[in-house]
Amino acid sequence: MIHLSVIEDIEQAIVSHRLCLFYIQSSDCTVCRIMHDRIAQVAECHSTLYSFYTDIAEEPLIASRFMVFSGPTVLLLLDGHETYRASQFIDLDELKHRIGQCIASL
Repeated sequence: MIHLSVIEDIEQAIVSHRLCLFYIQSSDCTVCRIMHDRIAQVAECHSTLYSFYTDIAEEPLIASRFMVFSGPTVLLLLDGHETYRASQFIDLDELKHRIGQCIASL
């Protein structure tokens, strides 16, 4: 997963790629660090999925722009529209299922 910390870069990535997995973590969150590795493993299995992450503390606009106020949070975006969101407890099987649905619709 690519690390993006500037809101403009994040928005450009979403516009430039049809299917995006956006992981948002908090720097002082142990669960976020653990889930980061697991989310990255899921993302690596799908070549059509553009995956990136950010730390909510790096850019204050991220929280308000994406309505994320805690980590970990994962957003799955298809053609710039959110199709799946999970926060705190992220069910990896559900995430894989949703990614598969999005890939099938491409």
